[in-house]
Amino acid sequence: MQLTPEEKTVILTFMQNNPMAVISTSDAKTGHPESALIAFAETENLEIIFETFDVARKYENLRAHPNVAFVIGWDLGVHCTLQCEGEAHEVLEENEREACVRLMLAKDTPCTKKFLRDPHVKFFKVTPRWMRFSDYSKHPTMIIEGEC
Repeated sequence: MQLTPEEKTVILTFMQNNPMAVISTSDAKTGHPESALIAFAETENLEIIFETFDVARKYENLRAHPNVAFVIGWDLGVHCTLQCEGEAHEVLEENEREACVRLMLAKDTPCTKKFLRDPHVKFFKVTPRWMRFSDYSKHPTMIIEGEC
């Protein structure tokens, strides 16, 4: 089932209020799962923008296997999470890289301008295929799940 515009708005608002996520990738050589904590920004289309160094394990993993999964949100006081699956593509064009820098700096993440402009930092954009938002603070629990 496709997410409705209203459901997408709920998910986008949640993403905007969370600066960190856990990304899961597959090892480039063995295919074994690997996870890492990342800072991220989002687009109005629910795309996830993040960066990594070109010497990080996830960089090699993403180039070999672009399918990824994310979990966003684990604050014990909020009881909401977002699971996301999609495909990551490296951002290569300079104007699109600059747009990624602006998005990351506009959001309250631990990334600094100096860090984001490091020549070894590579940007990725994830196009989501499926999302599941769970709000366990509501009774009954609010679950939004669907294809993007």
